Amino acid sequence: MDEHYHLYGSQVSYYTAKVRSYLLYKGLPFIQIPVSEKIANEVIKPATGGWRVVPVVRTPRGECIQDSSIILDELESVHKERSITPPGLKQQVVSSLFELLGDDWLVYPAMHYRWNFKRHNLLYILNAFGNNRQPDWPKAIRWLGGIKPAFKFGIVPRLMLGINKSNIPTLEAWTLELLDWLDDHFSRHNYLLGGRPCYGDFSLYGPLHAHFALDPYPRKHLIQPRQHLHAWLERMGATPQHIGEWLPGDDIPESLVPILQSQCRDQLHHIHAVIDKTAHWISQHPKAETLPRFIGQVDYRLNGSEGKRLCTPYSQWMYERVLEPIETADQEQLHALADWLNTKNIRFEPMQPVYPLVFQRSKLWRRDRLDQPGSRRQYGR
Repeated sequence: MDEHYHLYGSQVSYYTAKVRSYLLYKGLPFIQIPVSEKIANEVIKPATGGWRVVPVVRTPRGECIQDSSIILDELESVHKERSITPPGLKQQVVSSLFELLGDDWLVYPAMHYRWNFKRHNLLYILNAFGNNRQPDWPKAIRWLGGIKPAFKFGIVPRLMLGINKSNIPTLEAWTLELLDWLDDHFSRHNYLLGGRPCYGDFSLYGPLHAHFALDPYPRKHLIQPRQHLHAWLERMGATPQHIGEWLPGDDIPESLVPILQSQCRDQLHHIHAVIDKTAHWISQHPKAETLPRFIGQVDYRLNGSEGKRLCTPYSQWMYERVLEPIETADQEQLHALADWLNTKNIRFEPMQPVYPLVFQRSKLWRRDRLDQPGSRRQYGR
């Protein structure tokens, strides 16, 4: 039996980079396979109910897993060595907050610096997409295979994320500030929480590698000037021979505090709006078991600027991952977390959704419907 994992994805894919980094860190044997039209039709769509999404991982047993966070969850449950979950509540919550930040919020600068700097990036992007989608074409014309996906993804900053001329200056200023905070942090620590990476490291790595470190403009202007951030990217792209330990005493580095303050001020404000809109949609569709990927628009703010973004209930599910360790913590741990948040002026106030969600087989399900006897799909990952 083939003991390799098969990672179906693209080198320029945000979430493929996240999973690839994880597989390398764990030292798991894997083969990365570009998603050509043939692979999309024969592997990806059957595994996802018709969606062309990456990454998808096929296990040595032949099972396919989709969604980067679910992939990490599933593989962590099998390969328990080199755990990426710290033991303490504070570190678990911070790890999950950075997972939320990387997966859901860094999409703004990632998409902006790729698609709004076409003069610098377009030739590279067309070649990268073309090599992935049409690997059998002659090399000289593969870039033509990148035109269709470039049109598809090129509209994301404006139409899906609401990035426009009025909020671009603030977005860019926030991005530079964030990268400076990270560069300072990685001058002191190898990873977010000490000597080994957590879920949050891998989620940050996705956009910072696949978009920032590979696309020509952000690589030159955003990554190369920041040597400590660059060194972290190098660490995350390799299999370490030895790993260190989490910071003792459930400690959180002071250098992460300004990032968390910014995130809780802006991203969590947006997430709460998503939760409200999702609850309203469910109340209007009481018989629905699954939710659409988008349900209209919702406002967001980013460091003082405002915009409108497509409302993704998936963002609520990602936020619920932050709540999971809190739900099982004891009172002493909860008091320690609350005291630390208050002391550091981090405005994180857990908001339990009225209708919790489950992500399963590329769909979002109402958890209460999955838990009901006789449901078509039982809850569980």
